[in-house]
Amino acid sequence: MKSETEIDALMTTAVEAGLDGLDFMAQFSYENMAAGYNGCGPEWMLGGCRDKMTVYLAIFEPAFLIHDMRTEKSDGSRERFSEANLELLRNCLALANYAYPWYSWRRYRARAAAFAIFEACDSHLGFVAWRQAAEKNFQP
Repeated sequence: MKSETEIDALMTTAVEAGLDGLDFMAQFSYENMAAGYNGCGPEWMLGGCRDKMTVYLAIFEPAFLIHDMRTEKSDGSRERFSEANLELLRNCLALANYAYPWYSWRRYRARAAAFAIFEACDSHLGFVAWRQAAEKNFQP
Protein backbone atom coordinates (compact mmCIF):
# COMPACT_ATOMS: atom_id res chain seq x y z
CA MET A 1 0.00 0.00 0.00
CA LYS A 2 1.25 3.46 -0.90
CA SER A 3 1.89 6.01 1.82
CA GLU A 4 0.15 9.37 1.95
CA THR A 5 3.40 10.99 0.77
CA GLU A 6 3.58 8.66 -2.24
CA ILE A 7 -0.08 9.25 -3.14
CA ASP A 8 0.48 13.00 -2.78
CA ALA A 9 3.45 12.80 -5.17
CA LEU A 10 1.36 10.91 -7.74
CA MET A 11 -1.46 13.45 -7.47
CA THR A 12 1.00 16.36 -7.75
CA THR A 13 2.35 14.87 -10.97
CA ALA A 14 -1.20 14.31 -12.22
CA VAL A 15 -1.98 17.99 -11.68
CA GLU A 16 1.30 19.19 -13.22
CA ALA A 17 0.81 16.95 -16.26
CA GLY A 18 -2.81 18.13 -16.67
CA LEU A 19 -4.34 14.67 -16.49
CA ASP A 20 -8.03 14.01 -17.03
CA GLY A 21 -10.10 12.84 -14.08
CA LEU A 22 -8.77 15.19 -11.40
CA ASP A 23 -12.29 16.38 -10.61
CA PHE A 24 -13.31 12.73 -10.13
CA MET A 25 -10.34 12.15 -7.81
CA ALA A 26 -11.36 15.03 -5.53
CA GLN A 27 -13.97 12.79 -3.85
CA PHE A 28 -11.33 10.43 -2.44
CA SER A 29 -9.21 10.79 0.69
CA TYR A 30 -5.57 9.73 0.66
CA GLU A 31 -6.61 6.62 2.59
CA ASN A 32 -9.21 5.73 -0.08
CA MET A 33 -6.65 6.24 -2.83
CA ALA A 34 -4.01 4.18 -1.04
CA ALA A 35 -6.50 1.35 -0.49
CA GLY A 36 -7.82 1.42 -4.06
CA TYR A 37 -4.48 1.72 -5.85
CA ASN A 38 -2.81 -1.53 -6.87
CA GLY A 39 -0.48 -0.30 -9.63
CA CYS A 40 -0.31 -1.69 -13.14
CA GLY A 41 -2.58 -4.65 -13.69
CA PRO A 42 -5.90 -6.06 -12.50
CA GLU A 43 -6.58 -7.07 -8.91
CA TRP A 44 -6.51 -10.78 -9.74
CA MET A 45 -2.95 -10.61 -11.12
CA LEU A 46 -0.21 -11.81 -8.78
CA GLY A 47 1.11 -8.89 -6.73
CA GLY A 48 4.74 -9.56 -7.62
CA CYS A 49 3.98 -9.31 -11.32
CA ARG A 50 1.95 -6.10 -10.80
CA ASP A 51 4.78 -4.64 -8.72
CA LYS A 52 7.37 -5.33 -11.43
CA MET A 53 5.18 -3.87 -14.17
CA THR A 54 4.46 -0.81 -12.04
CA VAL A 55 8.18 -0.19 -11.50
CA TYR A 56 8.93 -0.71 -15.19
CA LEU A 57 6.10 1.65 -16.20
CA ALA A 58 6.60 4.11 -13.32
CA ILE A 59 6.04 7.25 -15.40
CA PHE A 60 2.43 6.14 -15.84
CA GLU A 61 1.66 5.65 -12.13
CA PRO A 62 -0.51 8.78 -11.81
CA ALA A 63 -2.66 7.47 -14.68
CA PHE A 64 -2.81 4.03 -13.08
CA LEU A 65 -4.01 5.62 -9.83
CA ILE A 66 -6.87 7.44 -11.57
CA HIS A 67 -7.78 4.30 -13.53
CA ASP A 68 -7.74 2.16 -10.38
CA MET A 69 -10.09 4.58 -8.66
CA ARG A 70 -12.40 4.50 -11.71
CA THR A 71 -12.38 0.72 -11.33
CA GLU A 72 -13.16 1.07 -7.61
CA LYS A 73 -16.34 2.93 -8.65
CA SER A 74 -17.11 0.57 -11.54
CA ASP A 75 -20.76 0.19 -12.46
CA GLY A 76 -19.96 -2.81 -14.65
CA SER A 77 -21.18 -1.13 -17.85
CA ARG A 78 -19.36 -1.43 -21.16
CA GLU A 79 -19.79 2.33 -21.75
CA ARG A 80 -18.03 3.39 -18.51
CA PHE A 81 -15.36 0.72 -19.10
CA SER A 82 -14.57 2.22 -22.50
CA GLU A 83 -14.55 5.76 -21.07
CA ALA A 84 -12.16 4.75 -18.27
CA ASN A 85 -9.79 3.08 -20.71
CA LEU A 86 -9.80 6.03 -23.12
CA GLU A 87 -9.07 8.32 -20.18
CA LEU A 88 -6.18 6.01 -19.22
CA LEU A 89 -4.80 6.27 -22.76
CA ARG A 90 -5.06 10.09 -22.81
CA ASN A 91 -3.41 10.28 -19.40
CA CYS A 92 -0.56 7.93 -20.34
CA LEU A 93 0.09 9.95 -23.52
CA ALA A 94 0.07 13.17 -21.47
CA LEU A 95 2.53 11.65 -18.99
CA ALA A 96 4.85 10.57 -21.83
CA ASN A 97 4.81 14.15 -23.11
CA TYR A 98 5.29 15.51 -19.59
CA ALA A 99 8.23 13.23 -18.77
CA TYR A 100 10.22 13.65 -21.98
CA PRO A 101 10.88 16.53 -24.40
CA TRP A 102 9.56 16.30 -27.96
CA TYR A 103 13.02 15.52 -29.36
CA SER A 104 13.67 12.53 -27.10
CA TRP A 105 13.21 9.01 -28.45
CA ARG A 106 12.04 8.09 -24.92
CA ARG A 107 8.87 10.15 -25.43
CA TYR A 108 7.92 8.09 -28.48
CA ARG A 109 8.79 4.80 -26.78
CA ALA A 110 6.60 5.84 -23.83
CA ARG A 111 3.79 6.87 -26.18
CA ALA A 112 3.98 3.43 -27.84
CA ALA A 113 3.81 1.83 -24.37
CA ALA A 114 0.70 3.94 -23.65
CA PHE A 115 -1.08 2.32 -26.60
CA ALA A 116 0.03 -1.16 -25.46
CA ILE A 117 -1.32 -0.43 -21.96
CA PHE A 118 -4.61 0.72 -23.47
CA GLU A 119 -4.91 -2.43 -25.59
CA ALA A 120 -4.28 -4.64 -22.56
CA CYS A 121 -6.84 -2.79 -20.43
CA ASP A 122 -9.46 -2.59 -23.17
CA SER A 123 -9.39 -6.36 -23.70
CA HIS A 124 -11.86 -9.05 -22.67
CA LEU A 125 -9.80 -9.74 -19.52
CA GLY A 126 -9.88 -6.02 -18.69
CA PHE A 127 -13.66 -6.08 -18.94
CA VAL A 128 -13.79 -9.15 -16.70
CA ALA A 129 -11.80 -7.21 -14.06
CA TRP A 130 -14.15 -4.21 -14.50
CA ARG A 131 -17.20 -6.43 -13.98
CA GLN A 132 -15.63 -8.12 -10.94
CA ALA A 133 -15.02 -4.71 -9.38
CA ALA A 134 -18.67 -3.77 -9.97
CA GLU A 135 -19.86 -7.01 -8.38
CA LYS A 136 -17.64 -6.31 -5.35
CA ASN A 137 -19.04 -2.77 -5.12
CA PHE A 138 -22.68 -3.88 -5.16
CA GLN A 139 -22.62 -6.80 -2.78
CA PRO A 140 -25.18 -6.50 0.04
